[in-house]
Amino acid sequence: MKKLDRKRIATFTKIIIGIGIIGFLIFYLEPEVIYQTYQKANKGLLLFAFLLLPVNLYLQYFKWQIFSEKYFGIKDKGKVWISLFYGISGGIFTPMKSGEYFARALPYKNVKVFDVILATLIDKLIPIFFVVLIGGTFFILFLKTLIGFSTLATILLVITYKISILLPLYLLFGNRKTSTLLTNWLNSKKYFEKIIDRIAFLKEMDGKTLTKIIATSFLYHLTFTFQMTLLLSAFSGEFNFILFFFAANLIIFAQIVIPPIALGEVGVREGAAVYFLQNLGSTGVVGFNAALSLFFINLLIPSIIGFILLLRKQ
Repeated sequence: MKKLDRKRIATFTKIIIGIGIIGFLIFYLEPEVIYQTYQKANKGLLLFAFLLLPVNLYLQYFKWQIFSEKYFGIKDKGKVWISLFYGISGGIFTPMKSGEYFARALPYKNVKVFDVILATLIDKLIPIFFVVLIGGTFFILFLKTLIGFSTLATILLVITYKISILLPLYLLFGNRKTSTLLTNWLNSKKYFEKIIDRIAFLKEMDGKTLTKIIATSFLYHLTFTFQMTLLLSAFSGEFNFILFFFAANLIIFAQIVIPPIALGEVGVREGAAVYFLQNLGSTGVVGFNAALSLFFINLLIPSIIGFILLLRKQ
């Protein structure tokens, strides 16, 4: 009972924090300015960003369909779509989107919930890899302009950063002796044994399937960062796509690395957008409106669809 009360308190606290951050940003940026920016926004670019939602959803579906078929033997496309929408709906207002991992299991009646949770985790981690790899590199370049690193120091930092991300993956999933030794060592630890055993199918996957998952994850990353780029351009009235693509990756990167102090990262994304845009020579309100719009397009709308599907099932 105490555990349940703590969870409720934690969830309620995160809701309050999220509302508080948004409230502060609105007060800081002034409601009138926010409204005026929406009024002046390029409607064509806004529409383009919205029309990328089906592409965004299909790429998520395509990845999840591969996992569902390979891992659970589920070939029913309708079930895969429903699982995806249930997941988005279940994750939007839960801490660290934890509800998504359980909600995806609802249509998969004969599959263990833990297996769905693990497959969902892997499905999520691959796109996050691109966010960390690309966004982190851009963040080092951002620090160069902010702090004034030398070009040589920046290059060394970027190389070190990429090695620190890629080397562990190579050691874990490669087929060399070192990879085998590392895997065996992890298997010797009870904490990792079950997880390593469950994700072993990744190493057994044929190269074509794995390439599909990685390529789709990369396209998915490009889709939502391009959506943010379009939204930043729409609200700023400028067509500096290179600058805004750079900013979009920084914002998404911050959303991943900053601890989830609010539900659905509400407030974190918007705060990061305000900070980066101001430091890149634009106005904070542009970043705020773009980040909030991306939340409505990519999360709120699909979660409403998922909620309706869930109600129809009852």
